[in-house]
Amino acid sequence: MRSLRGRLALGVLVVLAAVLAVAGVLASRSAQRSAEEAFDDRLVRTAELSRATARSVLQEEIPDDDRRLDAVLRASGTSLRLVLGETELLRAGSPLPHPAALRTGLRTYTFGGRPYRAYVTTIRDQELGGLARLEVVGSLGGLERRQDELDHRLLALGALALVAAGIGAWIAAELILRPLRRLRAVAASIAEHEDLDRRVPTDDGPAELRSLASSFNAMLARLGRSAADRERALDATRRFAADVGHELRTPLTSVQATLSTLGRHPDLPAERRGELVADAVAEQRRLVDLLDGLQALVRGDATPVEHAEVDLAEVADGVVTGVAAGHPEVRLTADLPDDPVLVSGWEPGLRLLVENLVVNAARHGRPGGRVHVVVQGGDVPALVVEDDGPGIPPEERERVFEAFARLDGGERPGSGLGLALVAQQARHHGATVAIDDAALGGARFTVRFCAGGTAVA
Repeated sequence: MRSLRGRLALGVLVVLAAVLAVAGVLASRSAQRSAEEAFDDRLVRTAELSRATARSVLQEEIPDDDRRLDAVLRASGTSLRLVLGETELLRAGSPLPHPAALRTGLRTYTFGGRPYRAYVTTIRDQELGGLARLEVVGSLGGLERRQDELDHRLLALGALALVAAGIGAWIAAELILRPLRRLRAVAASIAEHEDLDRRVPTDDGPAELRSLASSFNAMLARLGRSAADRERALDATRRFAADVGHELRTPLTSVQATLSTLGRHPDLPAERRGELVADAVAEQRRLVDLLDGLQALVRGDATPVEHAEVDLAEVADGVVTGVAAGHPEVRLTADLPDDPVLVSGWEPGLRLLVENLVVNAARHGRPGGRVHVVVQGGDVPALVVEDDGPGIPPEERERVFEAFARLDGGERPGSGLGLALVAQQARHHGATVAIDDAALGGARFTVRFCAGGTAVA
């Protein structure tokens, strides 16, 4: 009974067997009760019909040649006895035992291992000055035999009904479960061939099975999307690892070449040695910046973000002050509101976003040029950073947010991770980043936060 079909058929049989058993017991008891009531009624009617004869016997003597009453009683298997005191005045009918201890009313007794039913009533006779007892007795053997025959018939009919029901339940289970087997076959085929694009039919079988098929198809769709996302993530990870290796190799190779030159030529002029050391320090700084950017990128994805109310204008003011000190050659201006511009977010992440946008504008703008920062309040807070550099072509405005993406072939300083960090933190804060042409002539980055400053984790 490991199969669903066998369990379904067995369950139907168990329920049906219980129902038939209860129905059989109730039917048997009802038939027995009806038969016993009819038997008792016959005894009582016999006694009532014999009451006149009994009075005649008490008042007169019944003729010995009158056997009509005896014949009627024998035909019904009943015995009649009239007793006055200890004296038996009349006995007629079948030869059945009449115990002396019978009380008035209906009674059941056993004599010689056989059951009998008796009805005893009294007849008052004033002339005799006492009570006469009229006893009508019938054997319950025939009644019990008929009841046993009825029970055997009920049992046989129940057994036949169970056999027929078992066959019917097996066939019905076969028909009901046929769509489920087809569903199982399709699912097994999908699992065998790992074809997550295949779907099971949803128009076959009962409503519950169609609902199961729809749920299974929805699960396949989710698994397909998950597999596609996982594959894209793996591809991105492989590309990222390759880009990291390439980006790290360049400064390391440069530092190695500089150190090798210094080691092979200890007699280099001091001026040339100073240039080589400066180049090595610059490459080492580039390497540190690259590692810091990678660490920030990984930390931004791994660190749980706890949001709080942050004043975007205050963050931008601090960033502008710090970047202006590090890039004195750039004319950095800011248009910040006096009132706080509150957004829900992670303060270090927001600072990282603003700082990378401003530093990116300072590095990639025109030498000695301008960078302008604007913070806008209202229902949709926004941050705008624009420069007067060469700008970003429309076809490159999505690619620049990828890690290590550079438009100038890597001639400008930086790790190539700044805008990737901007895109990452924008996602964490439910913000959007758009690039267009700036009024200063270069690129303009606009970060818009959710309405009301509510961030999306």
